[in-house]
Amino acid sequence: MWRIWMLMDPRKVIIIGGALVATIVATNHFVQLSTKYSCWLDGTGSGTCLAPAPAAARNVQHNAPLPGG
Repeated sequence: MWRIWMLMDPRKVIIIGGALVATIVATNHFVQLSTKYSCWLDGTGSGTCLAPAPAAARNVQHNAPLPGG
């Protein structure tokens, strides 16, 4: 294992790895903040910044109870 560090500088590997992780984390945060459930553009988190759902999607009952039986 020690021979791999003879090919690569450990400082560069750590810096590049940290930059990669920071980029992935920032992208993940922006994707999650842009969902309608955590809309941060209008400051209320109400989801009003996105276009309304089509009529077919508005009729879907989310978290519906399981059928009896």
